[in-house]
Amino acid sequence: MENLKSYGAGGKKPKGPKPNSNVGTAKDSVLTKLDEEFPKDSPSGTKIYRKSWLAVLREVINQGNRDICWTISSSECLSARLRILKKIEAPISALHLLVALTDRVDSSGALVDFRHLQKFLKEYGAIKEEKCNCTQPLFGSMKGKAKPKMPTLCTEKRKPKRTYKVKDLIILEKVDENQLISLVNEDPVAVSLDLYEEFENFEGDGIYKGPKKSNKKVAKHMVLCYGYGTVNGVHYWEVQNSAGTSWGNGGFGKVIRQVSREKGEPSLFTLIVYPELLEHYEDEE
Repeated sequence: MENLKSYGAGGKKPKGPKPNSNVGTAKDSVLTKLDEEFPKDSPSGTKIYRKSWLAVLREVINQGNRDICWTISSSECLSARLRILKKIEAPISALHLLVALTDRVDSSGALVDFRHLQKFLKEYGAIKEEKCNCTQPLFGSMKGKAKPKMPTLCTEKRKPKRTYKVKDLIILEKVDENQLISLVNEDPVAVSLDLYEEFENFEGDGIYKGPKKSNKKVAKHMVLCYGYGTVNGVHYWEVQNSAGTSWGNGGFGKVIRQVSREKGEPSLFTLIVYPELLEHYEDEE
């Protein structure tokens, strides 16, 4: 039976360069309230419908056959939020979060409950990538087997000079895309979606519009949502995946918004997660 409660699947094995699939891509539109295509569900006060935080994102990561998308999207989200709201350059270590919660994940590295991450970030905090000396856990090849002995968290051996705690980790289990626009206007957020083969194999600069109704879910997956826009009248979200640069367009992709789906169809996103920062950090400008 499929385990759809765990967040982590969605990686891809490294491949060689793919053919250029972006030839002829339509140009994105920057809509205003005067445009007929301006989304009716835009938050009150929205004047321009186009946002992208691409410039503040870190490089694309390939999680491989490990189900660790949750730690990649969470660390990327915290890094971006610190940079945008606090002017702090702090590339957060995804490995540190993974090792910290090895007793809360399954044998492939998938996290079952985000409240465990919430508790860790509030009580202990994250650290910069350059300060993490944790050993990589043996995930991936262990699917269906007993979990191997996990490495010790590096901060237990040596207390770091600086950590990045959060006031809270907000976990929204009901997705309101109107609210999501407001959140993305501030900074990128982590979102989950049901994983299907169509998403795993998505390539090019088109828009992922969801699976065929006959297809079965593979698992839960998390990505970083960093923007939104419109092309040819279709509204979409911009996401950064953790399946390497062979996925989508160099590791980035577009996911159709609910407002552009068939009437009555829900959002393709099933969960929203983002950190609420402390009032002040030591290295804040």
